[in-house]
Amino acid sequence: MSFFEKFEAAMENRDLDAMMALMHPDWTMVMHSTGKVVQLNEWKEMFGNVIAGDNFKREKVRCIYENDDIMISHSFITFPNGTTDAVMYVGILKDGKLFRSETGSTPLKT
Repeated sequence: MSFFEKFEAAMENRDLDAMMALMHPDWTMVMHSTGKVVQLNEWKEMFGNVIAGDNFKREKVRCIYENDDIMISHSFITFPNGTTDAVMYVGILKDGKLFRSETGSTPLKT
């Protein structure tokens, strides 16, 4: 099973433990809107509540490219505040785990 398939299964099942198992202990994420760097424990607390809720929806998720070093995907995401964005997700992989993430999004609804 590819990393993308494992990642998507965890997201689809809203399984935070499975997501955490895919992440390198030194994982970081750069927030595209502010440049803020988020550490793993902060992400778990923040994002765990989001993916568990019914107001977070992902549609038309597809893998753009994947190899042993990188995974790039695209999807349409509706966030808990009701906004919908087209989201490009880039995950740098290290030792078979997600090491660094960056996203870029474009609002689809105003």
